[in-house]
Amino acid sequence: MPCTVVVGGQYGAEGKGKVVALAANLHREPWVVRCGGPNSGHTIRVDDRDVVLRQVPAGAIHPAATLLMAAGCVIDPDLLVAEADALGVSRERLVVDPRAAVVSEADREAELASVGRIGSTGSGTGAALVRRMQRGASSLLAGQCQKLSDRVRIETVAPLLHHHLDRGGFLIVEGTQGFGLSLLHGPHYPFVTARDTTASGFAAEVGLSPRQIDCIILVVRTFPIRVGGNSGPLSQEISWDTVMRLSAAPSVVPELTSVTRRPRRVALFDVDFVKTACRYNRPTSMAVMGMDRLDYANHAIPSAEDLTPRGRAFLTELRSATGVPIEWIGTGYGTSEALRLSPAQIETYDLSNSR
Repeated sequence: MPCTVVVGGQYGAEGKGKVVALAANLHREPWVVRCGGPNSGHTIRVDDRDVVLRQVPAGAIHPAATLLMAAGCVIDPDLLVAEADALGVSRERLVVDPRAAVVSEADREAELASVGRIGSTGSGTGAALVRRMQRGASSLLAGQCQKLSDRVRIETVAPLLHHHLDRGGFLIVEGTQGFGLSLLHGPHYPFVTARDTTASGFAAEVGLSPRQIDCIILVVRTFPIRVGGNSGPLSQEISWDTVMRLSAAPSVVPELTSVTRRPRRVALFDVDFVKTACRYNRPTSMAVMGMDRLDYANHAIPSAEDLTPRGRAFLTELRSATGVPIEWIGTGYGTSEALRLSPAQIETYDLSNSR
């Protein structure tokens, strides 16, 4: 469909970057517009290496993708330029809205106290947003930053998106973090992020009307995570050793957060929480990552028909509980280790008769 929003259904790190990269690769010249700031990272596989992107959209994996940073974004100029250079993204392919907020060293220093208090990444994202809302002389926007204008196109993003969609182009809105971290709707304030993280919030952040959104993909993982430290409640928290035992995997390396490299906390799947995320976001389909975490025998399987009975039961029950069709299933950590179900499977999802 022409405009797709990718949103997290738990506490972030669900695999949104992976879904964005895979969805972008289905199209010849996709456009990908990113929300959020450098406080979250999306991991993609580039040239057989994992790359964490905290600024450049995950659609960068597509050589013909146009990459945009919306007015609601927060930009770390050094980080954005470094990522663009490392990926070889040309100036013409990377557009930054002049009204995006720019992180300063003072913003990073202002967030140091929140690292231990609420598990913040300390990237300065929240402080930069506060400065913009205060509308003082100290607030720096992207259109005023020489380092950015030397490397990227500075242009108001929303009109570009409107024109692109009006002429039938394909657009992905790459959401950030997860529903449970929404400043407005997250259940565990103050253990939330500095913005709304719902599909409607992302549409507003990039300048789109809700009527322009065709698809919403809610991304969840079989074992949800939160960042390490004092980051807030996590229902049914377990250890990574328990994940290894439950999946019968030969080993499970504890995950680290993309930005701070702190060990992630992990928990059992909470279907009621995902049902709440569905009510707020009204997804048209769902992407379920970590089927190999659920049962290691699902690792890198070639088709959905090869899912183990445990995997089939999990997806069928999730489909039944939420009423949301399953479109993508992740079978491993790598970007390519995922399967997209056929349109027929999406509409009539039931793997109970698979082998």
